[in-house]
Amino acid sequence: MLDVSRLLLLGLVAGLLYVLHRRQSRDPREPPLVSSRIPLIGHLVGLLWHGLPYFDMVTAKHPHPICTLDLVFSKSYLVTSPPLVQAVQRNRKSLSFDPFVSMTLERMAGIRGPVLEQFREKESGGQGLGHDVVHAMQPTLSGRGLDVMNERMAQMLRPRLDELVRLPTIDLFDWCRRVITAASTDASYGPLNPYQDPRVEDAFWDFESHMSPLLANFLPWLTARTAWKGREAAVAALVKYYELGGHEEGSELTYVRWKTMHDAGVPTEDIARQEVSMAIGLLSNSVPATFWVLYDLYSRPDLLAEIRAEVREHAMRVDADQRHIVDISALRDQCPLLLSTFQEILRTRSVSAPTRFVLQDVLLADQYLLKAGGVLNMPAASVGRTTETWGSTADEFDPRRFIKSENKNPRRTGGFMTFGVSPVICPGRHFACSEILALAVMMVLRVDVTPVDGVWRVPPMNAQAITSSMRPPKEGIAVRVTPCQDSEGVEWDFEVKAGTGAFNLMVG
Repeated sequence: MLDVSRLLLLGLVAGLLYVLHRRQSRDPREPPLVSSRIPLIGHLVGLLWHGLPYFDMVTAKHPHPICTLDLVFSKSYLVTSPPLVQAVQRNRKSLSFDPFVSMTLERMAGIRGPVLEQFREKESGGQGLGHDVVHAMQPTLSGRGLDVMNERMAQMLRPRLDELVRLPTIDLFDWCRRVITAASTDASYGPLNPYQDPRVEDAFWDFESHMSPLLANFLPWLTARTAWKGREAAVAALVKYYELGGHEEGSELTYVRWKTMHDAGVPTEDIARQEVSMAIGLLSNSVPATFWVLYDLYSRPDLLAEIRAEVREHAMRVDADQRHIVDISALRDQCPLLLSTFQEILRTRSVSAPTRFVLQDVLLADQYLLKAGGVLNMPAASVGRTTETWGSTADEFDPRRFIKSENKNPRRTGGFMTFGVSPVICPGRHFACSEILALAVMMVLRVDVTPVDGVWRVPPMNAQAITSSMRPPKEGIAVRVTPCQDSEGVEWDFEVKAGTGAFNLMVG
């Protein structure tokens, strides 16, 4: 019997021969190949080390409209030109997001065997349950279902903000993480929310923030132990939640997800696994986005003063009991500078890279051959900052960029991809925007925030949190909290008026 070292050597040789064969068989019509400093494995190492920003690092050095990266056992095509993004959108059957769903359930959630085949898309031989779950969710994320979630979210934010004014210092990112996690999960899961347990909350963030090695899917309990242990703890908590009937008292969103899977015969443990992966969509971008909104507002005092004045005039009222009430719907409809600034922060901070799988050979824009089995990525930081899209100010922070006027239409096809690229757009974007802006506005009206050391420094990014496109920091920022003079001794509250809850947001 061969020993382990010989088996590993044979595996390495076989892999090398495969890579060399594929390189020799490369079609000249494919996008130009970008070499790496480390032969063969350089791009794979770079992606694992830097996370999603690695795509932008590559395209900054090699400004092609589209290029090819060799990731050892797969090819990644990077699209950085808005016209080519539109060409991708026109090839929906050949370039599909659907396989990403089943890959996520297998590698992130740990779903295996027949249940995974239930979720797998029909085009790949599965039963399409993943698509059914997404379809069932969509009506609950607008109209009355969204209003109810916003009301619950606002109820959770208010006491946390009341506590904030009594705290002399906080770690800004950690505080955002705690508050957004509590508000989002309570709004979704209701009174029996499993994330109310700090141990479950911490387990989820261990899972989310150490995701990179888990995706290799090789002995995850050993090679990705922190993420694996966090995931399994969160799954166990969700199983208990369903056994106690928590979904019966949760949001419509949580209930329809459970019912769609339950009616399809999915075991409770696998429903819980899918639900833990859904929490990534609920929290993974909302937390760092909240952090960056606060960072970019407080580090720009003049802009902060303008937004405070706009909100006070158009979205805040004082009732008969002298309570100061912030109208969340008015933030959406009557505060154009706030909404434009929010989108500009997303544009400049996002490192999203919307993904499509190449299901069959396709000639993109009648020029570039994409081979079946490859993966296509559209790095938002590259596409979203092209002068072709945004003109000479593409690299500048312009808080009024998204304000529409008679002489200005801010919409740019294919130029804003924080929420994805049509037809795959984040269904929870309206809830996330309500939550982020409600927290940020109430905070800027009530307190001033300054770094303890007096300087706003950009923290390093956590490259292992690869499910987040909003640059979650690897370490926090200690800030000093000072109540605003005109807010002390005042009772504050939110109100949520009935409606669609839909923000006028730009999407790709």
